[in-house]
Amino acid sequence: IIEALLRAEPQLIQEADHQGRTSLHYAVHLGDNWTARRLLELDASTAYALDKDGQSSLHIAASKGHTKLMKEIIQHSPDSGELVDLIGRNALHVAILERKVSVIRFVLETKELEELINQADYDGNTPLHMATIGRKSWILRLLIGDGRADRRAKNKSGKTAFDESIGEHFVGVSRAPVSGISRLLGFPQVTGGKLSPNEDQERAAATLQTYKKMSHTVLMVATLIAAVTYAAAFTMPGGYNNDVGPERGLALLRTSKHFEWFIISNSLAMTFSIAAVCVIFCGAVVGGNSYVYYFASSVVLTYIAILATSAAFGTGLHAAIPDQRYIRITDYTIGLAVHT
Repeated sequence: IIEALLRAEPQLIQEADHQGRTSLHYAVHLGDNWTARRLLELDASTAYALDKDGQSSLHIAASKGHTKLMKEIIQHSPDSGELVDLIGRNALHVAILERKVSVIRFVLETKELEELINQADYDGNTPLHMATIGRKSWILRLLIGDGRADRRAKNKSGKTAFDESIGEHFVGVSRAPVSGISRLLGFPQVTGGKLSPNEDQERAAATLQTYKKMSHTVLMVATLIAAVTYAAAFTMPGGYNNDVGPERGLALLRTSKHFEWFIISNSLAMTFSIAAVCVIFCGAVVGGNSYVYYFASSVVLTYIAILATSAAFGTGLHAAIPDQRYIRITDYTIGLAVHT
């Protein structure tokens, strides 16, 4: 039916409804790959049509997470990535607002869309600003990890993305990048009210220094966990078989379910603690305002390592001294203490 209509009335491709949306807008919105491809083959210029909100078909594809359709649009209309909506936002801005990680990856991997990475909207906000303002930590890691995002770019308020993260909002546990995790670990909190323009840079620098000092504690804890769990891997609960024979040197409790969980939790604790150390090291090497995000990641990894270490301790006790009521009580008490 669509093919017949297009042959009989080719002008329908460019016609828009009362909202300014063309057939391509609707095909992309519905995720109809075949129809969208056919429309672009017949008239690639339809990709440049904007609706009353200034949205192009590429904007809509980005908001819906349709990366295949975005690829089709770029192949037929390479310059369509330059289109912005009524407030100057490009397809990458839209993808960040809608949390479409697959689209963000696609933009970062597509050469034709490279200029979108640092393109600012009419308020001067780049995609990095947008991700920071929206507290989208995973997207921030993607953009910063890519290396092309300009971390020093300023919006019309004169703020960088880092300034937006700690300058304009309340700097405290509820708004800090590490959320409540640092409170759970007993770290000192950065408190304060809303910052005035004159205090911005000074407060931002002070906050960054606070996180750097806190990172020493995180590094020490993560290193200690890594060392302890590494040693635990070679000093198994129950010991080893010293008898002569094919099973000599094997762990005596290797058939125990609790022992299996000990191995798993101990391995996780060591892996996450080593990862935390590596992240802190990378943050120190990269430096700059992005350090706070490396620190936040290391805190999360260390906290998971602490939980895994407590689990390893409990399962190790169960494996070495099974079916003992007081061991279960001790294990539950430790678990509650760690989680509260």
